[in-house]
Amino acid sequence: MAHPSTLYQVNGKLGNPHFQLQSKSIPELTLRIPTTLDVAAIVEVLQNKANSEFDKSVSDATPEELESIAQRWTIVNEPLTHVNFLVQHNGQVLGIAGLGWIGPVNSDGATATCHAERAGAAGVMLQPFGRGKGYAYEALRVVFDYGLRELGLVEIRVGSHLGNLPMKGLMEKFGLQPEATAEEAVDQFGNDLLWIVKRDEWFRTDY
Repeated sequence: MAHPSTLYQVNGKLGNPHFQLQSKSIPELTLRIPTTLDVAAIVEVLQNKANSEFDKSVSDATPEELESIAQRWTIVNEPLTHVNFLVQHNGQVLGIAGLGWIGPVNSDGATATCHAERAGAAGVMLQPFGRGKGYAYEALRVVFDYGLRELGLVEIRVGSHLGNLPMKGLMEKFGLQPEATAEEAVDQFGNDLLWIVKRDEWFRTDY
């Protein structure tokens, strides 16, 4: 059983309609699992080129594809493959954040010998009006801690395009240096930067 986080308060249980994570340093900031009523709000975030310019997983998607993506985010499956949140401040939707690609840890394409060890990929995307206030950092900090503490992930990866200066600046706030910057490290979404947040290191550092 994980010790309670000092970063957020858990309200409800994952999979229940009222489940959410509430920041302790910014109590007005909450992360909650979207419902079908939130699909339009998610699509609005994804369609904004100011948000998705460097994210090839959604930047070239059709409205129908974006709606399908948003619909998937309303589902909490078992075993978990993703946990996606609406980021809200005083009930206003600022953007989205969460964990995807949850599964066995891979090393050079080979599945780890211990199948209980799982990793995931994290991200955050806020509308322009919600930026510059520390909300993206706080949302991602909560996502990291939730994934490593509550979901038991051993590492969380963050991929980004070299030109995505806001994400680079955000990761620098965590004191993290990219693991990869070379052309051969470019992933299927065109990301040529990769940061890895490791569980043991996370709990040894005060974020």
